[in-house]
Amino acid sequence: MGSVSDMGILELLLAAASLALGLVVLRRQWLQKSRRSTAATMAGWALICAGFWLFAQAWGAESGLAYGLLAFSLIAYAVVAVSTTFRSARTREPRAALDPEERRTSWARGSAKAFLAIVLAGITSIGLGLAFAVAAPLSEQDRIVIGGIFVPVLWGAGMAWTLCDAKLLRATIVLVCLSAFGYGVAFMPKVLG
Repeated sequence: MGSVSDMGILELLLAAASLALGLVVLRRQWLQKSRRSTAATMAGWALICAGFWLFAQAWGAESGLAYGLLAFSLIAYAVVAVSTTFRSARTREPRAALDPEERRTSWARGSAKAFLAIVLAGITSIGLGLAFAVAAPLSEQDRIVIGGIFVPVLWGAGMAWTLCDAKLLRATIVLVCLSAFGYGVAFMPKVLG
């Protein structure tokens, strides 16, 4: 773990400047809807990654990432605030609310949605949480805690997405593939080793 005195003010300014320049490039690309350049977008992301790398080199991976995210957020707010233009609002006729999509409902379809949302989303979230707890490059305690926090969050997200999606086959395929990936990452090293 380093400190600011170890890093030096010049390196700190270089890291912040790299983040700022990357954000300015990405903001300009965002505003130029008709003439976007893939090379400029890639350069913006490369500058942002370089800024994070400089923070990680200076303070270590954990503290450097936290300081880098803080600097990234503050600089992003500043870049957006500086390039914001205020226009007077145009008055429009109020539009009618869109009706929800008509979907067939039946007992079998409702049961399948409930199974996908409750059982399969739960199995998938546990698998992804286990995968994080086993394979993440953090200390054992951090992996277990963060993996445990991921499970209910991912389960809720899986339930919400499954219940909102009109296509049951797509939801089933995605949940099965994510579940296989999670359990594969969690248990494949033990099976092979």
